[in-house]
Amino acid sequence: MTTIFIRTFIVYTILIIAMRIMGKRQIGELEVSELVTTFMLSEIATAPIENQDVPVAHAIIPIIILLFIEVFSSVILIKVPFLKNVVSARPSILIRDGRIDQKELRNNRISLEELMCELRSGQCTDPSQVAYAILEKNGKLTIVPKAKYSPPTADDLGLKPQEGGIIHLLVIDGKICENNLKNSGKSKEWLQKELKKLPCPMKKIYMFGIDDAERITFVKKEGI
Repeated sequence: MTTIFIRTFIVYTILIIAMRIMGKRQIGELEVSELVTTFMLSEIATAPIENQDVPVAHAIIPIIILLFIEVFSSVILIKVPFLKNVVSARPSILIRDGRIDQKELRNNRISLEELMCELRSGQCTDPSQVAYAILEKNGKLTIVPKAKYSPPTADDLGLKPQEGGIIHLLVIDGKICENNLKNSGKSKEWLQKELKKLPCPMKKIYMFGIDDAERITFVKKEGI
């Protein structure tokens, strides 16, 4: 039992390191090579865990090799765009100026029903209202409506809204988030001063944050 635990921990640690080096990607955004590498990593990693006769090195060495190949190929594909176009899919324009490209639909094996479903998901029900519908390399559909069907912007309405940016969560569940505090540009002294103004001690704070417009958000823990 101890052996299984140790082997599992070693393989798990190596996989975490490998995936971190490969970078952050959602499953739907993986390139073909990245998806193949991910599948191979999962198969290789399970071998020494399921079968104790298989040395852990038989998993670690292939993982390192795959990681090297993936990182090296990523650099090469960036340096040589032509190769990237060969091994990766290109974006496909499915709708242009309100007209559906039936040939592109067939080439990408997408039915009309699937296209309409994606349009509805993008808050559009009529293809004629679409300037561009582009099937991206990651498989997602980007919908660009025609100007007259686009929601008006603040500039269109002559408004000048204040930029709020994002809320930086400085305190979560009674604990200071050092990294968020650094990203907000605030000091710990400033935070301590602001916390003293609140009607409860820090340990009773569920959430305390500030956005880029200096607006403070405060939520007290429930049941305390």
